[in-house]
Amino acid sequence: MDSSRTLTIPHGARIGPQTMSEQFFYVELKFIPKIVTIAGAILPQREVVVEVPKDLLHGKQSELVDENAIALDLAKSAAFGTFPTEAERVVDLYEEDPPIWYPDRPPVMNERPCDHEENGTRAWRVV
Repeated sequence: MDSSRTLTIPHGARIGPQTMSEQFFYVELKFIPKIVTIAGAILPQREVVVEVPKDLLHGKQSELVDENAIALDLAKSAAFGTFPTEAERVVDLYEEDPPIWYPDRPPVMNERPCDHEENGTRAWRVV
């Protein structure tokens, strides 16, 4: 190998979660309840994997907003749709672990139909 050669990254190429599937972002979100009960019901920890089509991001990007941030917002919205009751869908009830980005489709997505779909973004509860 020629040591005088340098690695160049083409303009527009990105490193990190953006190097995932050509068509989708895959992200796992974990929600931990800040309080244990609400109206007598016990709030469980929730884990959701979400598939966000990259074509949904076209037209929503700006120079100031990273496409991962937009994908994450869409993923969170779809993830909350998997929660069984309206009361549990209140964002302030949960702490969120950092998202886990996957380069490939997680197996649960092939095992069964999604639990919630919102504008093409699909979410599966992890049980």
